[in-house]
Amino acid sequence: MRKVLFIAYQFPPCKEVGGSIRSEKFANFLKRFGWHPLIVALDSECTVNHAESVSSITRLKTLLPFSKPYELAPYGWAMNVWKKYRERKDFDVIYISCPPFPQIIAGVFIKKKSGAPLVLDLRDAWSLDPYKEGSRFKKIVYKYVFPRVERWAFFNADKIIMNTPSMLSAYKKLYPMLSSRLVLIPNGYDESDFLERGCTKGVPKEEYMELLYCGRFGVGGRDPKLILEAIKLLKNTLKIKLIIYGEQPLGVLEKIKLMGLESKVTLKGQLEHSEVIKRMFETDVLLAYQENSNEGLQAVSGKTYEYLRVGKPILSIAPTGDNQNLIQQYAARYEIVTEYEVNVVVSAIKSLYADWLHGNLLSNKVKNLDYSDKYERKELTKQLSKVLTEAVGIA
Repeated sequence: MRKVLFIAYQFPPCKEVGGSIRSEKFANFLKRFGWHPLIVALDSECTVNHAESVSSITRLKTLLPFSKPYELAPYGWAMNVWKKYRERKDFDVIYISCPPFPQIIAGVFIKKKSGAPLVLDLRDAWSLDPYKEGSRFKKIVYKYVFPRVERWAFFNADKIIMNTPSMLSAYKKLYPMLSSRLVLIPNGYDESDFLERGCTKGVPKEEYMELLYCGRFGVGGRDPKLILEAIKLLKNTLKIKLIIYGEQPLGVLEKIKLMGLESKVTLKGQLEHSEVIKRMFETDVLLAYQENSNEGLQAVSGKTYEYLRVGKPILSIAPTGDNQNLIQQYAARYEIVTEYEVNVVVSAIKSLYADWLHGNLLSNKVKNLDYSDKYERKELTKQLSKVLTEAVGIA
């Protein structure tokens, strides 16, 4: 069985659940396709007293303070990865999941020492990130430093995976000479997460219509202000509630209090992934939210694919493009909002509410039967195994 040095900064159990699920699912299924993953992940306080979800995992600490995991700590961690693997050659290929991106630099240097091919998996865009958040210094880095480092890394990589069509298109336009190295492997869902949990279709809530959001506001440009303003306008006329799962910045709770929505919006914090899926089945409407962007490049989170698998109605607030295309193609009942105007969100909620009043929001199905063939995690891992094999053949 061939071995892949599988470098993923966040790997369960960990604090950042969203991005880590893709890595965990790939690692779990790779053995079915002839690959043994040698996983390298961050050793953080989240892994203490928690059993590892897979075998063959090495946890490394960062050489820098862990207080800023997406600013400083990844650089210290990447240095540790380089130190540990710079002299090793007991693997056939190097796979790196990102962001964060510093481990890509370590991966390039490990490739140069080991001779093993390098495969990069971008869950989000790097230099083309449409949400360049943070300080003025960080924005300068995005403008002048990251593009140069990215170009150097891409030219040293053998395969580069993008997880949305818009990202693939944007990078092919930026690096037309590397077009043959760029491939698409989207996010998806694991059927076993749904079959093994004993999930039911749920029952209608007679007292109110519940909207459920799974994820974190405050990153990727996501601001809950729009949905909160809509609920504020409707709170005296419709029986609705919004439940939000995931760790949120303090500003979210402050906005809820300022708008007087404590009785209508509830923050539930972080839950185990299996519990979140169970709650998806039990709710009335699933909320998908992506901040507006004028650059046409979007991320599609793993939870969107899980929303679709659950089959509940979806309220999708996102720009025209990847997210909305996916939901329109596969959701049986949805409301699409592409204009970031509160009156449009209000109208969408009213439409869903009218169906709820008549008991028409209980369907659990996807519209097209080819959904599992395209987006089930085992099938996606099969695609990854082919990319790894091709990379070894190139090298």
